[in-house]
Amino acid sequence: MKSYFQIVTALVLTCVLTGNLLAENTTDSLAQMRAQLQQMQQKLNAQEAQISQLQQANGQNWLNEQRAAEVKSLVQEVLADADTRASLLESGMTAGHNGKKFFLASEDGSFLLTFGGHFQFRHIWNSQDNAADEDDAGFQFRRMKVKFNGHIGSPKLTYGITLIGSGTSGSVSAEGPYMGYNFGNGWDVKFGLVKIPFLRQELISSSKQMAVDRGLVTEFFTMDYSEMVELNYKSDNLRASFSINDGVDEEFSTIGQDYVEVALSARVDLKLAGDWKQWSDTSAWSGEDTAIFVGGAVHYQTGDAANVDSENKHIADYLAWTIDGSIETNGLGIFAAYMGGNIDADSSTSNNPTVQGFLVEAGYMIIPDTLEPFVRWEYLDYDTAGLNELQAFTVGCNWYINKHNAKFTTDLIWVYDGDVIANPFGNDPGTSNLGMTGSGSSANDDDIFVLRSQFQLLF
Repeated sequence: MKSYFQIVTALVLTCVLTGNLLAENTTDSLAQMRAQLQQMQQKLNAQEAQISQLQQANGQNWLNEQRAAEVKSLVQEVLADADTRASLLESGMTAGHNGKKFFLASEDGSFLLTFGGHFQFRHIWNSQDNAADEDDAGFQFRRMKVKFNGHIGSPKLTYGITLIGSGTSGSVSAEGPYMGYNFGNGWDVKFGLVKIPFLRQELISSSKQMAVDRGLVTEFFTMDYSEMVELNYKSDNLRASFSINDGVDEEFSTIGQDYVEVALSARVDLKLAGDWKQWSDTSAWSGEDTAIFVGGAVHYQTGDAANVDSENKHIADYLAWTIDGSIETNGLGIFAAYMGGNIDADSSTSNNPTVQGFLVEAGYMIIPDTLEPFVRWEYLDYDTAGLNELQAFTVGCNWYINKHNAKFTTDLIWVYDGDVIANPFGNDPGTSNLGMTGSGSSANDDDIFVLRSQFQLLF
């Protein structure tokens, strides 16, 4: 028993001593761990302070630089892809907009295609006292055109064609297809369906008229398109055109059915001041120098009695002439033209009238390149018994949104005297082309009013 008791006592003492030792060791270990944690926290706090200082000093530059590097990498990939696609073409291609038209071209410039066009949408109100329908109004899509021009193989070999949509049916037809060759030194030749070089207001594009449309007198004397060969010359101060053609308004004719034996036309224009690009309209834009132009033209054709046409042009000779001039200065644009024509019928009993017409129009930019009021006066003497001389006055204004590219035009035509009839060697001013509802002396004894409003988009 004594030995057992001694053994138990020894074990108890050993456990107590061991527990005290373990407790002391554990306390020391925890203290060490706390000290290490405090040191780590201090290091983390120091690192956060350093990061905060760096951010304050540099802002977000490190992030912007990273984004810039990514964008540069993306741009390089796109350019590489574009180069790869371009290399698929034999000689490469360029495309874009030259400020006037869209274009496609070869890199060396030997091939070029430009394309553009314009739309004209109108509202027309017409009042004609003694007509069957005295008042008429409605909308009209007057013009829908897409033009293609360019050169093939060399800038010397040119071509062009215009596709037009009918304002009555919407059908598409070709207008003005031509080919040409530039000899250099100002000389070139065109062959195809080309406008006869006669009236300046007709040669100015329908998209760049001062009023909603060309004048009544211009419509009466216009010659439109004809199949022809035309020789042109241009220098710094002179333009000249000479044409051998199939006659007035003879489009897509058939050999053996032309109503003329021969038709010749010639026009000369002189630039007394300004730039030739100012010839293409009669409005005076800001930033342009004063421009002065004078011009004249003559046309002669002989009838072919063997080929009958519905207007009897085949049995008459026609001689026509015109003189015109314009000035553009300080926002003021003025254009004036005198036109005349003599119809010499084969029959000795026929009347051979010498018709004469005048047109004067003027516009002034009261807000430069934005608002342009204008007026136009016209006179037409038919030189025919029973027909009254036509006199008409037009007043209106242009609101230019982007010059001729986008503009709104409104005007009022007042035919206050005379008759509106057709010219067999021109067109009929009384048709819906200009907003009228009919022609003929019996329908036009009283005043005619035509109010036109048009929005144009040129591209």
